[in-house]
Amino acid sequence: MTALSYFFRLQVKRMHRTISDWGLNPWLIYIGAPLLFAGGSIALFSRTTYANWIYVGIAAIALVQLSGSVRLGFLQQVFDQQTYWRIRMLENTLMVMPFMVFLLYRGEAWFILGLLVLAVITLPLRLGSKGSTPLPTPFSNRPFEFAVGFRNSVGLLFIAYVLMIVGISVGNGHLSIATLLLVVLICSNYYAWSEPSLYVWIYQLTPQAFLWLKVRIAFGHLTVVLLPLVLAVACFFPGDWLIVLAIVAMGYGYLALVVLAKYAAFPRGVSFLQGIIMAVSLMFPPLLLVSVPYFFRQAKNNISLIL
Repeated sequence: MTALSYFFRLQVKRMHRTISDWGLNPWLIYIGAPLLFAGGSIALFSRTTYANWIYVGIAAIALVQLSGSVRLGFLQQVFDQQTYWRIRMLENTLMVMPFMVFLLYRGEAWFILGLLVLAVITLPLRLGSKGSTPLPTPFSNRPFEFAVGFRNSVGLLFIAYVLMIVGISVGNGHLSIATLLLVVLICSNYYAWSEPSLYVWIYQLTPQAFLWLKVRIAFGHLTVVLLPLVLAVACFFPGDWLIVLAIVAMGYGYLALVVLAKYAAFPRGVSFLQGIIMAVSLMFPPLLLVSVPYFFRQAKNNISLIL
């Protein structure tokens, strides 16, 4: 057995055991996840004309998850350089493959090519590496999610701003508006991992006050990143202000959902069922009116064990 095949066999076993730890039959996930992905993709493309760009943005965020400095450093210690780069290429290819298959079904050849280019250019990407001088951010260190997330995703945010400029320069309002949702998805990803319980315990607040504090800070920090884009769209595409308003409202609602979901599962990661609810809420925004209060109650009860 080669080192490459051993690595991927090990990843499959880890995934199988993780799903079993959730109390679910792994085959239920193996069959249901592709169906859910296909259904979500169909729903996305049927509801918005910006679906192609949103799709690429989601794929980019997925690729970023494979580019953590600690993870890549470990792989370089374990494997030789040739095997390391083969693992990176195969991981990135497998990550974008579901998106490419659906885009092939849609006949979107240029976006398929774009995904291939994205998978290649992110190969040397390494996020979270420690340097002598940390990258300055417009956010405070406490809470830390946006400060850490901004440093890890500054490249993606730069791409989003470039896409906004390109959309304005060619008069494509759809592209410019799609960058708003892309930024929301990038910032929501900052809450994908949980801090040590001590970071929650130190707050002398009630569970409800703690959750509202975290949501308010998340809203304020998202505004810092999103406001320049919103103002640019409003100035250059004033006829689309209702669409912009709807996307911004949905973005804040989804960010609140992500924050609450994090603390509903704290200190563990978000469960598969919670992830499904979040994904469906993103595809069908009116569901946020139900899912946000639901996760708030769960988070409040869960955090009350610590605060």
